[in-house]
Amino acid sequence: MLFNSYGFVMLFLPIFILGFCLLRRALSDSKSKELALNIWIIAGSLVFYGLFGLRNLAILVASILWNAAIVRGLAGKKNCGNAGPDKIILAIGIVADVLLLLVFKFSGLILPIAISFYTFNQISFIVDVYRGEIADRDFHTYLSYILFFPKILQGPLMSYKDFVAEQKKSFEAKVDWENVMRAMLLLAMGLFKKVILADTFGKAVNYGFSNIAVLGRLEAILSAFFYSFQLYFDFSGYCDVATAVCMLMGFGLVVNFNSPYKSVNIMDFWKRWHITLTDFFTKYIYIPLGGNRKGAARTYVNILIVFLVSGIWHGTGWTFVVWGLMHGVMSVITRAVKKVPKTRIGHAAAVLANFLYVTAAWVFFRAESVKGAIGIFGRMIFGGIRPFYSTFADGFNLDEIWYFIKVTPLMKLSFAWDICLWLFTAFAVIIIFFCPNAIEYTRKCKIGIRTTLLTAFLLFWCVLSFGGVATYLYMNF
Repeated sequence: MLFNSYGFVMLFLPIFILGFCLLRRALSDSKSKELALNIWIIAGSLVFYGLFGLRNLAILVASILWNAAIVRGLAGKKNCGNAGPDKIILAIGIVADVLLLLVFKFSGLILPIAISFYTFNQISFIVDVYRGEIADRDFHTYLSYILFFPKILQGPLMSYKDFVAEQKKSFEAKVDWENVMRAMLLLAMGLFKKVILADTFGKAVNYGFSNIAVLGRLEAILSAFFYSFQLYFDFSGYCDVATAVCMLMGFGLVVNFNSPYKSVNIMDFWKRWHITLTDFFTKYIYIPLGGNRKGAARTYVNILIVFLVSGIWHGTGWTFVVWGLMHGVMSVITRAVKKVPKTRIGHAAAVLANFLYVTAAWVFFRAESVKGAIGIFGRMIFGGIRPFYSTFADGFNLDEIWYFIKVTPLMKLSFAWDICLWLFTAFAVIIIFFCPNAIEYTRKCKIGIRTTLLTAFLLFWCVLSFGGVATYLYMNF
């Protein structure tokens, strides 16, 4: 089930939240409440994920049972994390998890939904058990942790300890109606980012990257920028909805997205974009490799390895290797130079330069091949200047906006067909670079008539537009 669907917004979410709140209120005994609410979360999450198909569900359940068996083996050892047998059991568990992931990524088989995310969550869990960092690990809590529907599809990759701590708070929380209104506003803003903004930019992106040979110079440049915008609104929209759902439960979901295009360099970018993935690679790959403890040269090699793994995790083609190495090389340069802008102009220039570099890397991330990515850059230089192809601009002409333009003098302008494209572009730039992000805004805004009307308007617009929406981009990894 997708967040951006009728079934989720109008049926699943209201039933799940209502049932959760009623159970929480009806049960007073803490152990009974914990068990009942975990069962409710597990059941709801199985329905949520199961609607993607029995094949996906069967692979997920098999993965869960396998890792539960590994954990049971570790739990039966004394001095967990030190004994030789524990290391063997841990190695078997990790190798099997990684092999399963690699088989699906490299064999050409259809990739199970969210396999990368729940596999990483399970690796995190068994490693933390091995290290002795997790004491209480009831099976129903473990199931709830892995299956928890707000995070299973695209993260965040929340540690088991953090999840349990927030879960306990949510089990004892009371309904706060102001918090509910903030959650609904965040939910509406997240859906708006995905349904209205990301998917609209995606139409132009799909045209641009599918018709490289005929792109004009401006179309090629905008195709690259629009993909940056599409990814931003797609991923941040998902994070906003996931956070909003958790707020309705009284659960504090870890921040996974924090205005990454406001970053001054590539290392700052990875402290803001998919934050928990960065934390995962740091804890389970970078630090075990030696981190920054074995000299500058070894540190730089470790950084390159981490970003190479990140590229391969995202996809199997050479384009993802290039993308990962571009981020790795720039991270090494940034770490070596250690230069931070000290003036407002310097800060703005650094943000712009970093955004342009990230966008250039995204071209490889999106292109079907390295040749295709180079072709996009080539069209930026040699594509010539001419009006947009109608197909490129047409996706921005949403009926509800286009009808307004048709009845105004704007329709008489020679570039009337392109007005919506430029409106969306300007709106995206303002939101991304000059406004607080949605989570920041909803935490600080004053709840009242205006925010209520804004919530209702955005939800109404999004629900009306659900018929033409696409899946979230990160579900493909």
